This record gives sequence, C-alpha cells and structure tokens, in this order.
Amino acid sequence: MIQSVTRIFYIAIFAFAFQSCNRLQANDGNNPIKNWVNDILTPSKTTLEKVESGYQINGKLENTKYHLLILWELTADKLIFIDSVRTNDQGEFQIKGNTKDVLLCQLQMGPEASIYLELEKNTKIDLNMAIVGSYVDYTIKSSKATNQTLQKLLLMNNSFSKEVKLLESKAQQLTKAETSAQELSMLRQEYGRITAERESYLKRLSLKQNDGLIPYFILTFTGVENPGYELMKHAVNCARKSYPNSKYSQMISKRFETESALMIGAEAPDIKLKNSADQIESLKDLRGKYVLIDFWASWCGPCRRENPNVKRVYAAYKNKGFEILGVSLDNDKGRWLGAIEADGLEWHHVSDLKGWQSEAAKLYQVHSIPQTILLDKEGKIIAKGLRGEALENELQRLLGNN
Repeated sequence: MIQSVTRIFYIAIFAFAFQSCNRLQANDGNNPIKNWVNDILTPSKTTLEKVESGYQINGKLENTKYHLLILWELTADKLIFIDSVRTNDQGEFQIKGNTKDVLLCQLQMGPEASIYLELEKNTKIDLNMAIVGSYVDYTIKSSKATNQTLQKLLLMNNSFSKEVKLLESKAQQLTKAETSAQELSMLRQEYGRITAERESYLKRLSLKQNDGLIPYFILTFTGVENPGYELMKHAVNCARKSYPNSKYSQMISKRFETESALMIGAEAPDIKLKNSADQIESLKDLRGKYVLIDFWASWCGPCRRENPNVKRVYAAYKNKGFEILGVSLDNDKGRWLGAIEADGLEWHHVSDLKGWQSEAAKLYQVHSIPQTILLDKEGKIIAKGLRGEALENELQRLLGNN
C-alpha cells in the first residue's frame, strides 16, 4: 500500500512537469538527458523562414557565458528544431527570424529549464533569465500579451511541481517506518487537493481568454485530465477568432470533432439496441431521469463482482429519478440472460450480441469493462467511470434530498 502511494507521487511529477515531457519528445526518449545537446540534428521543415527582419528575441542569461540555448517549435507530439545560439561572455544573446504563421515555441537552456513563447513575424521580446535548480526565473517584455500569460502558466506549473515533490518526499519517508491509515489518507487528500487546484486554475484561465491560443496551449500541453465540452469548444472558438487559417486552429478543431461527442457536458449519442424480448430500446426514451449507462458482460469477472454494488445503489435511487441501461458485450444470449437473472439485475438491458464488436461499445469508445457513463435528465454526460462508493456519492449529491 505504501509503495503504491509513493508510485502515485512519482507519476504526478511527470504529469505536472510538462516541460519534461516536451524534452523527452525532442530527444525521442532514446538518449540520456545529459546528452540532450548532442541530439540536435538537421532542422526539420517548419513554418520558419530565417531572415534578418521579423521576430526578434533579445535576452540575458544571468551568471552564465557561452551557454547554449535552443528554440524549438512546439507541436502536440514532438519538438521541431528552429534555431540555436550561445550567450556571449556577458550572458547575452539574440535570436532573429521570420515565420509565415503564428508559432508556439519552447526556448530551452537546459535538460529541464525552458520557457514558452508565441512568435509572429513582428514579435519583439526582451528576456532576463536565471536558471534556479530545475526551473527558469525570468522577466519578460513582449509585444504579445500571450507571452506574459505563458509566463504565468509556467510559474503556476513550477509551484505545483514543488508541492508534489514535497509530497513525494513525505511518501518516501513512509516506506521507512510503520504508518497509519490516517497518514496515508491525509497524503492522498493533499495530493487530490493539489491536482484539483491545478486543474481548476487551468480551466479558469482558459475560459477567461476571449481569443488567441492560450486555451489551445493549455489543452494540448498541460495535461488537463477532463477538459469537458465547454472548454474544448471555447479553445476552438478562440483559435479560430485570432488565427482562422493556422495549423493550431485546424488541430484543435479536428480534436474537437473527434472527442467532443463523449466529453463531459456533451449530449450522449443515442443507443438503440434490442432488449431481452428482442424489442428495440432507445437511450433517449429514458430522458427525464439520471441514467447510468453500464457496459458489462456475463463473462466479465469484475463486472459481476461490481453488480451487487450497482444493485444496492439502484434500490436506493430508482424511485428518486435514477435509471440504468445495461449494455452487454456478450455474444451468447443465453449466458447474457442467465447472468441478468442470477445477479438479480432489475434495470433495462440491451445488447446486439456482438461482443467487443458491439456497435454501442464502438460508439462510446469502450476498450475495457466495466465502464460507466452517467447522464443528466437532458441526456448530457456528467461523469464517467463511476463505480461503488464514487457512484453512490455522486447520486447522493444529485438526488439525495429528492
């Protein structure tokens, strides 16, 4: 148990430190971090056109001289080399170039030390930077307000990373001595608080933007776990408003088209399948109630073990506006109906008896079971993956006082 808690915190460090993820993408993860400089190869094709006019980055890296800095184009799946420069004996440097389109960039000065910039052909930036441990402390003057917002994002991320590292240290100490369940619970709660605060901050900052690429940047590079329909749509609108023809607008629009149908806040796609009596039932017929779509199968051990919990919750809330649609991934009707009877499952059941090829499973991108999706009275998705106590708590919140 203690080791699993420690592992959670190790994972969290990488979830928070999105600059580290980008670094690994740049090196393809094949070489030690200390060899990052040696991994710079021939520049790939970008939107960059190097000229003597256009954007200009002037800067100073405190207490260093002849230090290598690298400017990368930041994309969703990798970094693309743009330019590099060394500081002079005073720590000063300058990078000039031009770009046909708006460009999101990472200016890197060490394995983990980076800052993020937005460039256009006339962007002017003045930087004063210092490497402090794994982070970069810097001031920035820029003709683009986006760069000040990117600085806020980086400072926030660094702050949360430090908090998680402190928790990691505490978790490591727990492996060296006996500890109580209460101490473990407190660590989990603190970790939950940190992650929830970070997620909330990122979403608020995104929704405050009236245009531009900040919402796109947050959705693409900061690891927001559950962006939701509203935030994704907002990112599309902001990108299209400022840069309707940019690749970033195209990418976020494509992602929205692919993912939006199953996001929190989206209207759940309808399911029309045969029930046990070979009659077609529709998910939409259950509108007006909170509905749990429960993907399961008779052959699924975890599903069958979860059924008693679902039965208990159903009994408590079925008369308060709660319903369940069980969608089976069985391919044998006899086994499907036998499991319903044996487990005493009294709610609605449908299946096309196609197993993993179930049309409903494909529609909802179900790759493992049990899988649940909770809908509100209007048929919009409000939660995913709720089981056991989590499902009971959510229904208590929604229907407990009815």
